[in-house]
Amino acid sequence: MKPILTLVATAAAMAFATLAQAGPMDGAYGNTVVVDYGNNAVAKIFVNADGSYGLTQPDGVTAKGTWAVSGGQTCFTQTDPAPAAGVTPSCSATVDGKGPGDSWTSTGQGGAPVKVSIVAGR
Repeated sequence: MKPILTLVATAAAMAFATLAQAGPMDGAYGNTVVVDYGNNAVAKIFVNADGSYGLTQPDGVTAKGTWAVSGGQTCFTQTDPAPAAGVTPSCSATVDGKGPGDSWTSTGQGGAPVKVSIVAGR
């Protein structure tokens, strides 16, 4: 089984920011970020304003951690369950102007394309 952080790496590829005057992840708060890997494999990410997130992998396994935006990168750091030794935060370029109802294509783990959507509500 892949470590949970491997899927978080793909999820991090969906990282986004809202309008310049808003906080960098405002479009995700209270909503569900859906990462579609294809072949009916979908992860759901719940980004919180306090810098935490929850993740449900396609196989139903869950993880929690923290996120931060710095220098044009959004990084997700898994904390629960504790990742294997040597696993580092998963970072990717921040994408601007996304919110509920938006969908876009990003690059997932191993370079494969993934579809990312923000769905209103949890």
